[in-house]
Amino acid sequence: MEQVTKRLSLKKNFSWNFIGNLVYTFAQWAILSLLTKLGNPKMVGQFALGLALTAPIILFTNLQLRSIQATDTENKYQFGEYFGLRIITNVLAILITLFVVFIGQYNVVTSFVIILVAFSKVIESWSDVIFGYLQQKERMDFTAISRIIKAILMLLLPSIFLFITNNVIWMVIGLCLSYMLVFIFYDLKVLKRFTRPKVIFNRKNYIEITKLALPLGIVLMLGSLYTNIPRIVIEKYLGEEQLGYFAAIAYLIVAGNTFIGAIGQAAAPRLAILFSEKNFIQFKNLLIKLVSIGFVTGLVGVIITLLFGEIILNILYEPSYAKYKVLFTLLLISGAFNFSSTFLGIGLTATRSFKIQPYLGVIWIVVSFISAVILIPKFGLFGAGYSAIISAIVQFLSQLIALSVIYDKLKVRS
Repeated sequence: MEQVTKRLSLKKNFSWNFIGNLVYTFAQWAILSLLTKLGNPKMVGQFALGLALTAPIILFTNLQLRSIQATDTENKYQFGEYFGLRIITNVLAILITLFVVFIGQYNVVTSFVIILVAFSKVIESWSDVIFGYLQQKERMDFTAISRIIKAILMLLLPSIFLFITNNVIWMVIGLCLSYMLVFIFYDLKVLKRFTRPKVIFNRKNYIEITKLALPLGIVLMLGSLYTNIPRIVIEKYLGEEQLGYFAAIAYLIVAGNTFIGAIGQAAAPRLAILFSEKNFIQFKNLLIKLVSIGFVTGLVGVIITLLFGEIILNILYEPSYAKYKVLFTLLLISGAFNFSSTFLGIGLTATRSFKIQPYLGVIWIVVSFISAVILIPKFGLFGAGYSAIISAIVQFLSQLIALSVIYDKLKVRS
């Protein structure tokens, strides 16, 4: 037991997390790529719309419990309390999704896709609670292995279902089955090596956790809305087919997000410890290094798209996607700021500064909505790229200012 529960080094945690996220992200992209080859841009658009509409709902109801768990250095709440609260909020997520589908008046196929995507995310969120526990224990190797197994099943089941039926609904059903199988046969078994996987009903602690995490849930919802607003606006103004082109190209940026996310998740506990120990100098130095990595990653991506963007799109998708190479470059420019903003957000969470984040999210969503509504009808998909850049810059600057103010105040007090 001692060997199993022994914490890994930051380097090992990063390596495992990066590999796991990279493989998992590749599988997610492969599903979109499969849709472009076995299906058509409209099917890609329907799936992308499902992701765009359910992401804000799921992120809000998930309350970013994983971050709360990972930075809970005092072990104030038990795993079963986090998991019990997650199940309750999952029910709320499904109800909200059904309401959105009802008022959206989408066609039958699109409605089923949206609902099934929501169910897949709910199942995935169960594993996420276990990941939060393992992250707090600094054992990212188990979460990485889980993601790798999940990626393999994600490539097999949805691909087989899509190939046999040529129906995007069955593809998403395969996705749900993949998540469920990994949760039951791997994640729960790993958890049993650390603690008893049981639900603990504690109304008082549920309320405390919710109060603590609600600002994070709101800011994640708003952040997701500001990211997905261009997709929703594209569907309304340009149609599902154009959304399919945008979504497929935009998803290539996730490769950078995977790299950034792996570093951030591995560094989050360390940042929290440094801040709790009032080691502000090392906290600031580590954060500066992380933000620099974000910018450099984005810059490398921009250079690659300028040189090989058309070739990449032609190889990975279909020739019709290659005409959007400029959009590819625009999205990677926004990615440079988004990558750096990810680290700033982790820094804010490490300082336990939760209440300010919803206000930042409101700013982002307003900017994203206004820029999308103005630019997309006028410039088409390229307008979505311009909107993404504007939104990313505002997100970066607002988080930087907020973190600087909080850091200076706390440093003076100490």
